[in-house]
Amino acid sequence: MLIDKTIKENLAPLFDPKSVAVIGASNKWNKWGFSTFASIINSFKGACYPVNATEKEVLGHKAYPRVTDIPVDEPVDLAVFVIPPEAVLPVMEDCVSAGVRAGVIITAGFAETGPEGKRLQDQVLAVARKGALHFIGPNCMGFWSASCNLKAFMFPFPVLEGPIAFVSQGGNVGGAVVRLGYDRGLGFYRYVSCGCTADIQIEDYIEYFGADPNVKVIFAYVEGLGDGNRFIDKVRRVTEKKPVIALKPGRSVPGCKAISSHSGALAGSSDLYDCAFRKAGVVRVDTAEALLDLGFAFIKQPLPRGRNVGIITPGGSYGVISADACASAGLNVIELPPETIDQFDRIFPPRWSRGNPVDPAGDRNFIAYMQAPDLLLKLPEVHSLIFMGFDSFSSFSSFFPALNKDLARELGKHVREFSSMIPEGVDDNNGNSDRKWVGQVVGRIASVFFSFFGTSSPSEVAAFGRTQAKFLESGNIGGRMEKKLLQVLKSGDSEDLEKIGGLFAEILQPLMEVLVDTWIENYQKPVLTTSFVGTAPKISDLGHYPYPFAEQAAGVLAKMVEYREYLDRVEAFQERKP
Repeated sequence: MLIDKTIKENLAPLFDPKSVAVIGASNKWNKWGFSTFASIINSFKGACYPVNATEKEVLGHKAYPRVTDIPVDEPVDLAVFVIPPEAVLPVMEDCVSAGVRAGVIITAGFAETGPEGKRLQDQVLAVARKGALHFIGPNCMGFWSASCNLKAFMFPFPVLEGPIAFVSQGGNVGGAVVRLGYDRGLGFYRYVSCGCTADIQIEDYIEYFGADPNVKVIFAYVEGLGDGNRFIDKVRRVTEKKPVIALKPGRSVPGCKAISSHSGALAGSSDLYDCAFRKAGVVRVDTAEALLDLGFAFIKQPLPRGRNVGIITPGGSYGVISADACASAGLNVIELPPETIDQFDRIFPPRWSRGNPVDPAGDRNFIAYMQAPDLLLKLPEVHSLIFMGFDSFSSFSSFFPALNKDLARELGKHVREFSSMIPEGVDDNNGNSDRKWVGQVVGRIASVFFSFFGTSSPSEVAAFGRTQAKFLESGNIGGRMEKKLLQVLKSGDSEDLEKIGGLFAEILQPLMEVLVDTWIENYQKPVLTTSFVGTAPKISDLGHYPYPFAEQAAGVLAKMVEYREYLDRVEAFQERKP
């Protein structure tokens, strides 16, 4: 439990240290002290001190026999323990004597092993408290702090910086989630493998993350809690401002037994945890994939105002699957009003589904298809939208090898026209705050592309180009498109028309993503897209992420609704207070 200071004061030496001592640092590659020290010195820019009683130097750094031997004007901020459990207590006494302010005990062999281990853990904690030294662990895999670029892990692994903070009682689960995030392009500002939580509790980390403006969403992998009421009291103050998502195993008897042997935590009834999470405003999920899926949605999307969902699908079968998934998740696939049916009748062939899900039944008028989201989202009774197959059908680049070269030749004819629209003095290293030209060029490219196919009328093509041009004239999306556009237009003198066509396709793919951002911004409603490929893609340069299946999109929307309903209850309670 933390001493009586603000959470920021308590944990500042841990998450923003100026100096780190690694106790047990080693030159032997088969020792955890080797990989832990290597991880730290490869990232952290502050002072690093290896502590080893038998080595003169570790990985090029002068070593010291004890923490008390480190000759510094100010005490070391952070000590990382990678030594046998029986050595931790006397070394903790050294750390307190030397004025060390924070610690990470990676060492295992404490409460998770039984009564003797718990007794040793309590002794270490008692010594640390005498020196007001707060520590992570024991029995953990370390932590990451983006603010000082510190990777204090048992071994180096990649972490992407981003707006998520994550505390995990399971080192392997936590590491897997962070690595999955790296592969997808989803980053973390803080990550803590907290182990047995002898000192700093899960709710303390969440409180600290909640006070950090760099953190937008908080993850927690929870095996057990020491004080449920304290958890609820601290965490609900955070969830009123930002979402907390918990992955909590232990729904079965074997799972509960495994928790006790792993982290030494008392698993408790799964139903009791559900109740505690509801009171605290925590959203519970069951898989690591769901953590990332929901975390990205909270970062990218506005919260839905209710449970009513509209579905757009390019094929009837996927519409059926999506409708089932939404119903199973507690969402309402609403009936469309007659006037909306009439509007769809005017843009789709008579064979369209005439209901929700909206299925144009194979109509090839792409621009008419792109009008469907507006017709649904403008309805006040539609609170969110699932757009099935959006990513799969917008990946124009993959079609180019099979496309007739006439298309590439047609685009090639306009390269000089597109290039002439770039303002003088704009290049890769010198952007232009007035990005009106970006919208104009992209709108013109889209017009040429869709006119070539002839599935949309000239007026539809022109209107579509104007809409995208307007959206791209301002905002950070226009800035990111600007660089890509300049790179493509520089190839304008190429004689390889097929290459030019492929490069222009690179512009059209993010243009489809811009459409999604347009709908989200205009209607302030979540718009979740899916692909048909069944694998999780990487988040695009423009921040677009299509969910692999309808079930994932529906599950994410349902959890977002759950959190919105919690915030509504909090607001209603505040209004009733005298």
